[in-house]
Amino acid sequence: MRSYLSLVPISAKVRRRQNRMTLLCIIISVFLVTAIFSVAEMFIRTENATMQKKHGSWHIQLENISKDMAEEISLRSDVTDIGWSDAFNSDAEQPYYINDKKAALYGSDETYIVRLANGLEEGDFPQNDNEVMLSENAKLALNVRIGDNVTLHTPSGDEEFTVSGFGSDDRKYYQGQTYMVAVYMTRTAFTGLMDKNGVPGDPICYIQFQDASKASKAISEISQQYDLPEGSISENTAIMGVSGQSSSKSMQNIYGIAAVLFILVLLAGVLMISGSLNSNVAQRTKFFGMMRCIGASRQQIIRFVRLEALNWCKTAIPIGLILGIVASCGICAYMHYGIGGEWMSMPVFAISPVGLVSGVAVGIVTVLLAAQSPAKHAAKVSPMSAVSGNAETVSSVRHGTKRNFGRIERVLGVHHATASGKNWFLMTASFALSIILFLCFSLGMDFAQGMMPTLKSWQPDITLNGYANALVLEQNLTDEIKGIPGVKQVFASSYLDSIPVVSSREGIDHINLESYDDFLMERAKEDVVQGDLSDLAGDSNKVMTVYNKDNPLKVGDTLQIAGKEVEITCAVSSGVFPSELLVICSQETFEQLTGKQNYTMIGIQLNGNADDETVQNISNLVNGDVIFTDSREINRESNLTYLATKALVYGFLIIIGLITMFYIINSISISVSARTKQYGAMRAVGMDGRQLTRMISAEAFTYAFSGLIAGSAIGIPLHYFLYTRLVTRYFGKIWHLPVTMLCVIVMFVVICAAIAVYAPAKRMRNMAITKTINDL
Repeated sequence: MRSYLSLVPISAKVRRRQNRMTLLCIIISVFLVTAIFSVAEMFIRTENATMQKKHGSWHIQLENISKDMAEEISLRSDVTDIGWSDAFNSDAEQPYYINDKKAALYGSDETYIVRLANGLEEGDFPQNDNEVMLSENAKLALNVRIGDNVTLHTPSGDEEFTVSGFGSDDRKYYQGQTYMVAVYMTRTAFTGLMDKNGVPGDPICYIQFQDASKASKAISEISQQYDLPEGSISENTAIMGVSGQSSSKSMQNIYGIAAVLFILVLLAGVLMISGSLNSNVAQRTKFFGMMRCIGASRQQIIRFVRLEALNWCKTAIPIGLILGIVASCGICAYMHYGIGGEWMSMPVFAISPVGLVSGVAVGIVTVLLAAQSPAKHAAKVSPMSAVSGNAETVSSVRHGTKRNFGRIERVLGVHHATASGKNWFLMTASFALSIILFLCFSLGMDFAQGMMPTLKSWQPDITLNGYANALVLEQNLTDEIKGIPGVKQVFASSYLDSIPVVSSREGIDHINLESYDDFLMERAKEDVVQGDLSDLAGDSNKVMTVYNKDNPLKVGDTLQIAGKEVEITCAVSSGVFPSELLVICSQETFEQLTGKQNYTMIGIQLNGNADDETVQNISNLVNGDVIFTDSREINRESNLTYLATKALVYGFLIIIGLITMFYIINSISISVSARTKQYGAMRAVGMDGRQLTRMISAEAFTYAFSGLIAGSAIGIPLHYFLYTRLVTRYFGKIWHLPVTMLCVIVMFVVICAAIAVYAPAKRMRNMAITKTINDL
C-alpha cells in the first residue's frame, strides 16, 4: 500500500451494501439535473423553431435609417442577413381593395420574406413589378390560385397583377379571416404605387445576426455608432426571449425567477447528497479513528473522504446520465407522438450537450461540496476514542430525557431526531426544500393558462367582429347562427371605446365599455378576483372592471355615463376585449347607457359534428364590414401547448416526489443503522417490537413535522412572491392560499415518513438481540 488513499477502493468493496444508498442519492441528483436540462434544451430548440416560424428569424429592426447606413451595417462580421419591408393600410382604413376585399399593402424584398420572416408558404416571391404574393387567406376570400390575375383598386387608379405565391410575415393575423388580405409586391412596385397616391414611404430594415447574444451586444453598439434616436431599434422579443437575450423587462423578470427555481433544484441535490454522506461518515468514525492511530494525519483523512466521494462518482454519474437521457427521450417522445401539433418538431432521440455537461458538473461539484463538512468531521475523530471503543458520535448527556409529554419510546424517538443538530437540519431542509419546490413549480399551470387566453371556457371557434369594433352585427343574427347544424353555442358582446365619464376616482375622464350576454356573464364567474357579479344581470346600475396593473379603477368606484351613475361592484381577471380602463356590464345595461343595440362581436363554438360546410354557412351570413375569423387551428395548438406544459410540470413534480421519498427512506434507514447497538441494548432491557416501531416512527415524524413547518414558512411567502410577479402582474389573477396543494403535500410527507419507518423497523425487530449488541 503506497498511501492511505489506496484504501478507498478496498473500503468501497467491503462496504458495498452500506454505500448503495449514497450511490443512489448521487445517481438521482445527476439524473434530475440531466433530465431537466436535456428536456429544457429540447423545449428551447422546439420553441425557437416555432417562434422563427411564427415571428421570423430576424433579431432587430431599424427604423428611419438610410440605405447607405444599412449597407454599412451589413458588412459587420456578426450580421448574416439584412432585408427591407414597408407597410401601408395594415389597418384597412384607406380605400384600397384587391378585387372586392380590403387590402393591406407591403413592399418587401425576397430576403426579408423568404429568409427572415419565413413568410413564403406556396409558390414564389414576386420576381418582377407585375407580380404579387397574397396572404394565405386570399384563397378563400378571393378564390384565386397561383397564376391568376387580380386587380388592385387605389385612389389613383387600378393596377393589374399576377399572383406568384401565397404567404405572409404575420400568418396569425390573416389566418381564417376573409375581411382583408395582404398584398406583397417588390419594393420598386410598392414605391411607384405610393408615389402615384401621394403616400410617403417609411421602410424598415430587418437584421439577422449569427446568434441572439451577438444581436444583444450589437444593439448598443449600433445605437452609439450611428447616434440613432431612442425607439429606432426594436428587437424580435420572441426570438431574443427564447434565447435568454431579451432586453424586455418582462422577460428579464422571468429570467430572474427561472434562476431562483434553478438554484432550488441544485440545492435539492446538494442537501440530498450532503445528508447521505454525513450519515455515511458518521457510521465510520471508529474506522477513521483507527486510521489516525496508525499515523494518518487530519489532512489525509480529509483527502480520503473526498477521494472516496469522487470514487462513487465513477459509477453514479454514468448511470445518472444514462437514466437522464432515457427520461429526456421518453418525455420528448410523448411530446412528439402523444401531443403532436407544434411539438411534432421536437427531437426525440437527440442528446443534449447542455444536459450532459450539467449532469457531470453538478455530480462532481455537489459531491465535493457535500463531502467538505463530513471530511472535516471525520478528521476530528480522536485516536483515543477509537482505541477505547467510544467512537460513536453520541452527544454528551447533561440530564435525563424528560418524558412528561408522552411514552418513553416516543420521547426517545424525538430525542434521536433532535440530538444531532446538523443531521436534524439536513433532514428538515430536505423535507422543506421539497415542499418549496412543490409550491413553486405548481404555479406553472396558472402561468401557462394566463399565457394562453384561448384556454378560456368561452373561447370561440369562429368569431364575427365588426371592423374597428363597429356595432354592425344585428341581434337577430345570433338566432340565425344557432339554427345552423354543427353550432354548439353562440354568444355576443358590444363594445364602445373612449366614452366620456365623471369618475369618483381622480384622473379618469373616459372608459371603454363592454357588454356581456348571459353566457359570458356566467363564464365570468371563473375569473372573479374581487366582489360579486350576481347583481350585474339585467338592467342595473352595477358594473365590473378588469383587475390588472394598468387599470386604476377599483371595486367601489362610481362612474357617471351619459348622466346615469353606475357602481363598480366586481373585478375580473380579463375581458373579451383586451383594453385599459375597461368596464363591463350586462347587455341590457349597455343599451340603457349608450342607446346602442347592435353587437360588436359574435362568438360561435362548434360541436363535434361541425364541418367545413358549417363554417361556410356561417360565413355566408356576414357582409364585407364584418371580419370573419376561424380560430379552430389556433385553439387546437394552444390546447396542445397547454397539455405539453401540464405534462412537464406534473412530470417534474413526480420526480421531486420520488427523490424526496428515496432520500427520506435512505436517511431514516441510515439513522436506524447508526443506532443498532442502542436499539439492541433497549431490547435487551425489555423494549418490545411495537415500542421499537413507535420510537423509529417518532423520529421520522419529527423530521416530517419540522420539515412541514420550515417548508410552509418559506414556501408560502415564496409562492406568493412568484405568483404576484408572474400571474397577478401580467394576468390579473389574485393570489390565494394554495390549500389543495398544501393538503396534497401534507399527505405526501406523512406517507413518505410512514414508508420510511417500515423497512428499518422490520429489520430491527427481526434481528437477534445478541447480534444487535455485538454489531459493528
